[in-house]
Amino acid sequence: MAGRTKAAARNTVGRANGCSAVASPAPAPAPRPEPAAPPGERIAAAALAELPEHGVVLLDAGPLSEDLARALPPGCDLTVVTNSMAVAVELMGREDVTVLLIGGRIRAGATATVCGGSGMPGLKGLHVDVAFMTAGGVDGKRGLTANDPVEAAAKRMMMRVSDRVVVLATDRHVGHVALARYGTMQDLDCLITDSACDTPAGRRVAVSAARLVRV
Repeated sequence: MAGRTKAAARNTVGRANGCSAVASPAPAPAPRPEPAAPPGERIAAAALAELPEHGVVLLDAGPLSEDLARALPPGCDLTVVTNSMAVAVELMGREDVTVLLIGGRIRAGATATVCGGSGMPGLKGLHVDVAFMTAGGVDGKRGLTANDPVEAAAKRMMMRVSDRVVVLATDRHVGHVALARYGTMQDLDCLITDSACDTPAGRRVAVSAARLVRV
């Protein structure tokens, strides 16, 4: 027994009626599935397909826009117009991105510049290829809404200077209506969301969106 090799000792598991029983190797455990990426990362990844080539994009203020800023691929050669200080800080070290930060008033605790009822003067005269907008609510009947009337006025002007509008919205915003309306469902070219759109309100959004991308 002492002379057995360790391999033989592992393989021999017992004897029955003078015959040795040799164990088969245990099957390898099945690999665990990779956890799903957070909704913001999935939405940002899908939004990359909407980027123009060497063009001008607008990133509205909000966490989803920050996710998209982080996801911009190297060498994208874009000009990014934004009212979000967080987006500007995220991109300011990039040599392949030119950042144009829209000026305005900064409220305490906020990370975006805001202007009065006249909208955002810094946008006048600009041309944007694609605006990536966030929303406090996206509803099939009420359209696109924001949580603040001043914010809504700024969003309207952003959409006005843009050739295409892509709205980024998480499940909790789809079918929800916020305080101030800034656009209709017909104003957007694409809605990217992690929502299954399986509620009555969600189904109205799915039907009324020009193009819906679920992630």
